[in-house]
Amino acid sequence: MVDAYSALIDLHDLQCGGVILQALSAVEMYVEADDANTRGDEEGQWMHLFKGRDMVRRLRQELDAHLQFVETYADHISVAGTGTQLTEVVRSGRVALVLMLKSGWIDNDLDVLRQYQERGFRVMALCHLAPFDWVDSSVEANETPGLSDFGRRVVHTCNELGMLVDLSHASDETCRDALEATTRPLVATHSKCRALSGSDRDLPDDLMSAIAGTGGVVGILAPTARTSAESRQARLQRDKRQLEQFPDPFELAAAKLYDAEVRGTKLDLRHIDHAVELVGIDHVGLASHTQNSPQWRDFTKNLMQHRYSAEEACKILGGNMLRVLQESWA
Repeated sequence: MVDAYSALIDLHDLQCGGVILQALSAVEMYVEADDANTRGDEEGQWMHLFKGRDMVRRLRQELDAHLQFVETYADHISVAGTGTQLTEVVRSGRVALVLMLKSGWIDNDLDVLRQYQERGFRVMALCHLAPFDWVDSSVEANETPGLSDFGRRVVHTCNELGMLVDLSHASDETCRDALEATTRPLVATHSKCRALSGSDRDLPDDLMSAIAGTGGVVGILAPTARTSAESRQARLQRDKRQLEQFPDPFELAAAKLYDAEVRGTKLDLRHIDHAVELVGIDHVGLASHTQNSPQWRDFTKNLMQHRYSAEEACKILGGNMLRVLQESWA
């Protein structure tokens, strides 16, 4: 499996070999609106907490913390920065961690972008919620929406460095400018279909098709809310499984109980179906976002019971995103 975007790592939930695109952040804050060019129903605006070189310093602190975590749990997880490393890690039964920049925190300096790539970053979202002067988001627009000339150079540089460019959270104008500038496949790591959601945060059909046209992948946000009845059934299934797994009550008491598994999510098949019908089975993936993924083990069954073959399910669950990662690093 490939989780196209995650903000959490829980090794207990990820005991099978898989790939996680782990988004590192320099922190944004939501503040009261002050003549911000906001979109949709937003009543405030987002700001970057760190400025200038402090922004870069903060990112490096995040990176160091993640690398320390990986070193501590090296028997279970390893950073993968090449196609060969990724394959070797997954075959060993460990989790392959792909380092991703959650937004363009490069202090308007392409040399910083190159330094990030040298330190192991392999994916970069152009923006998250708060815009930069060279790129705007689906939440807040710049006076001239889209990518500036510098923003286009960011895309070119990512292409040259083998860093995969992520369009999730970018404005429509930014997406179109990036699609025009790129020479390599692009992805949207964690988005849904605007045709179904009506949200500016999600992708319209034409942009989803254009991303697929580059050879890229749209990572559909896997979760959709469970009803209370579905959560109750999930609890019964979980507790039955753990009673069988831990016959000793002290072992059972010490075992982790998956609150996320019970209160969490089911697979959003409506958006997956729409994306597949629009762009084809080879251009759709999945992302857990911040839900983590105790449900991943159920997703194969969900897809196959719904309508998809084993081969098609494998593509959605990770094969497509894996292909694009390998191609972008080649």
